[in-house]
Amino acid sequence: MQKIIHLFRHGLTDWNHQRRLQGHTDIPLNNEGRNQALALQDFFNRNPVDFFISSDLTRARQTAEIANTQLSHPLLISPHFREVYLGEIEGWTREEVAEKFGTPVWENWLAVQDHNADFRFPEAESSKEAIKRFAAGLKDLCQQKDFKAVGLCTHGLIMRRFLHSLRPDLTEALPTPNCVVYTVTWNPASGDFIF
Repeated sequence: MQKIIHLFRHGLTDWNHQRRLQGHTDIPLNNEGRNQALALQDFFNRNPVDFFISSDLTRARQTAEIANTQLSHPLLISPHFREVYLGEIEGWTREEVAEKFGTPVWENWLAVQDHNADFRFPEAESSKEAIKRFAAGLKDLCQQKDFKAVGLCTHGLIMRRFLHSLRPDLTEALPTPNCVVYTVTWNPASGDFIF
C-alpha cells in the first residue's frame, strides 16, 4: 500500500525575516510564523493524517504542534529532517556569503542541478549528504511505521533539494515559502518516493 507524506516547511522566524541562513541553528518561530502555522490546521482538516513528524529544531517542532492543535495526533521528532547543515555560514546573510565566497559560488550552491551536489561551505554538509540523510530517515519512517498519510514538518532548503532529487527534470527551483506543503508518495514495492 502506498503511503502519503505531506512535507511542509516551518513558519517564519526572525532570521528568515532578516534573510539569515539558519541551518541547524535553533531559532524559534516569531508571531507571524505562528500565525502562518495556524493556516496549516485547515489543510490537515481537509487532508487527514495518522500522525505528525517533525525535525527536532524548535521552529519546525512549533509549527507541527500548531498544525496539530485541533487534531491532537501523535507527534514524532527526528533529527533526520533537519535543515541542511551550513557550517561556517550559519547566521550569515546571503550578501555576506556572496561577498566572502563570490556570487558565482553562491549561485552554483543554490542551483537545483546535481552537478554541484558535493560542494560544501567550510564545515558544512553537502547537498548530496543532506539528501541522503533526509531520504534515509523518510524511508525508515515508511518501513517502520504503519500509516496511510503523515504530515512532516521540515525546512525549505532540504525540502527543495529532496524534491528536486526525485524530479531532476525540474530545472527551476521549487518555491518553498514558509508553511508551503508538497506531497510525495512512497511505493513499498519499489522503495521509491514519487513527487
